[in-house]
Amino acid sequence: MNKTEEPSPCMHPCMRRRETAKVTFYTIGMIYHRPPGVIAWWSAAFPGFGYISLCSHLKGYLFIIWEIIINVNSNLNAAIVYAFTGRFDMSIAVVDSRWLLLYCPVYIFNIWCSYRMAVSINKVAQITQNQPLSIKPQAITGIGINILDKRPPYLAIVWSMLMPGLGHVYTTRLTTALVLIGIWTMTVFYSGFLPALHLTLLGQFGQAVLTADPQWLLFLPSIYCFSMYDAYAYCVEYNSLFDREQAQFLRNNYQDAAFEMPL
Repeated sequence: MNKTEEPSPCMHPCMRRRETAKVTFYTIGMIYHRPPGVIAWWSAAFPGFGYISLCSHLKGYLFIIWEIIINVNSNLNAAIVYAFTGRFDMSIAVVDSRWLLLYCPVYIFNIWCSYRMAVSINKVAQITQNQPLSIKPQAITGIGINILDKRPPYLAIVWSMLMPGLGHVYTTRLTTALVLIGIWTMTVFYSGFLPALHLTLLGQFGQAVLTADPQWLLFLPSIYCFSMYDAYAYCVEYNSLFDREQAQFLRNNYQDAAFEMPL
């Protein structure tokens, strides 16, 4: 029996209390240390992204849907763009206060809750740092295969740069990849980004400004930057998990029990 797949029956119950990773055919969930400030920042940049970075996907997807619905109906992004370009009268006129007042409490809660969750997960990560792993390094089902292996983290950035979500496909986070590709495609379409980019390259700057929709355009930087950061950070930890699992397998199966490990 592969000792890395199941904990030894003689293992102390406290050593089996907490799982640190789980491999499924569509993703690999992991508990590892995340800077709480960074998590709070991504939650502020785009509600839901902080939870996705914590592998709390359902919460993340719910907040993403909430952000798009409330933000678009309140015209918040358009108001922000007009305010930062000095057009304060237009900023005040375009915003819908009925939706904006719904936005504020949930937005603040989203930042606070993701920060608190990151702190809690970091405590668990510290507790389980030296705990033996009890994971299966592969998952095989009728609709998918996922194998724990090592992957160059820079490729996660490259694929995310080409299309947000592809870096997550590369690291086998399929549900998150589907969400990121979906919201990126929708945002690019409604923002008029590609026609505006085309007009800009042709030197028709005035027409490009008229073509772009500032309400949807302001979503793009957050989605683009987060996809690169999260895919890279996850890939680094993914490789660390592989090293840890492989080292434990070799130690349990091929190392003489009498061998004294150097400190």
